[in-house]
Amino acid sequence: MKEYALDEVEAQHEGHPGLHANTLSTFEMLAQSVAGIAPSAVMATGPALVALGAGDSVLYSYIASTIVMVLIGWCVAQFARREGEEATLLSYIQRALGPGAGFIGAVALAFGYLLIAIACLAGITMYLAPLLGWAGVDPESTTYQVILTVVVMVLAAVTMIIGVHLSTRFAMVLEVLSIIAITVVIIAVFVRHGISARPMTPSDLGLSGFTSGMVLAILGYVGFESAANLGVEARDPAHSVPRAVIGSATIVGVLYFVSAYAQLEGFGSGTAITQSAAPLNDLADNNGVGWMGYLVDVGAVASFFACITGSLNAASRLMFQIARDGFLPTSFGRAHRVRMTPHRSIIVLSSLAAIIALVLMISEPTVIDVFGVSGTIGTFGYMLAYVLMALGIIAYSARRGHAVMLPAIIGLVSAAALVFVVVKSIQGAVDPPYSYLHWIFLAVVLLSAVWYLVGRGRNGGGGGIRSAGPPPEQEKVPA
Repeated sequence: MKEYALDEVEAQHEGHPGLHANTLSTFEMLAQSVAGIAPSAVMATGPALVALGAGDSVLYSYIASTIVMVLIGWCVAQFARREGEEATLLSYIQRALGPGAGFIGAVALAFGYLLIAIACLAGITMYLAPLLGWAGVDPESTTYQVILTVVVMVLAAVTMIIGVHLSTRFAMVLEVLSIIAITVVIIAVFVRHGISARPMTPSDLGLSGFTSGMVLAILGYVGFESAANLGVEARDPAHSVPRAVIGSATIVGVLYFVSAYAQLEGFGSGTAITQSAAPLNDLADNNGVGWMGYLVDVGAVASFFACITGSLNAASRLMFQIARDGFLPTSFGRAHRVRMTPHRSIIVLSSLAAIIALVLMISEPTVIDVFGVSGTIGTFGYMLAYVLMALGIIAYSARRGHAVMLPAIIGLVSAAALVFVVVKSIQGAVDPPYSYLHWIFLAVVLLSAVWYLVGRGRNGGGGGIRSAGPPPEQEKVPA
């Protein structure tokens, strides 16, 4: 406790807004970004989804998607190296494109984090179903879904409030254990089938095929930027944020490639993967390690839980700064006196995630529909923020007299790729509710614009980045 109290005094002296400043290592920042992605859950389900559009060209969809995400990571890294410890993704966009764009981008991203957390709740429900069915519990029971949702969100909220150290380290441990379980299955596939060039030489390879696969492949990377929202708490943000963001995109890209490669070898084609409800479980059964199927399910549950804490950790920091800028009640801009975490934002976001998840589970036909709907609409929020980041680095470089050629090439290429993915996703969504989800997100964007205009008027025409002056009075909450 003394450490937190001492750090709080030091943080106030240095002008930080009550967060546990200058404390997260590069490893913990990497853990935050990895947790925001939930890579082991994507390794289990992603290749089957990507194969729906890419066919046998799944690997090329992942290669192209990894390149695009690393380029976006490069844009984030440029801001982080120049902006220092006071910055978050909100302030990056504000300094590049103005306070209005920054606010809308932050709200869209926070909305994306919230919806992805809801998708992860649905994912936990799905992957626990076989285990609970084996134990005699009805996974379709509304009572079960309510109890599970409440327990998961309370545990996640407590973990995040106790401290960012606990939540990031715990998330990384869960992901590593999950990946180990999946790796055992992958090794079993390679031992039985060997490694051939066939997955890299698909008969249907073409621009249309693998770009169609990118629509769903890129969804497996969203959240990789989340470490950038913890810049105040990072020990060396100019170095740790770039390493976490670019490193996480690269690491998960390799993991997705290996998992997709093994599934293509094991099933023989992309079409065969799509016909399996649980590809890694079926591969485990078919390759003599059927008992690992349950560990894969447990690993996916752990990965989804890590993603909940990673997503809401990032969202709470955005909400914290939005309050500091005067667009939310000032109480949301006060950190816990001892834990030095944005506890009010965490509680509100966790409660919202639980409530919305339960409403969707009751209203939607299946939990899979809840996963698909919340995951799809949430991804629009990430995409808007990424496009603003990609275009923003161009304006940012020009305003500060830096070389513009490289930022312009990388920014325009990555922004164009993301816009292409969004447009193709919207065009491919012909059945409700997917056919109108983009309109719901557009309504969120318009409401955030109105929110900004009204808030700016109340703030006397302000609304820019709040300077690192004295923090609001810390709330005296007992340990």
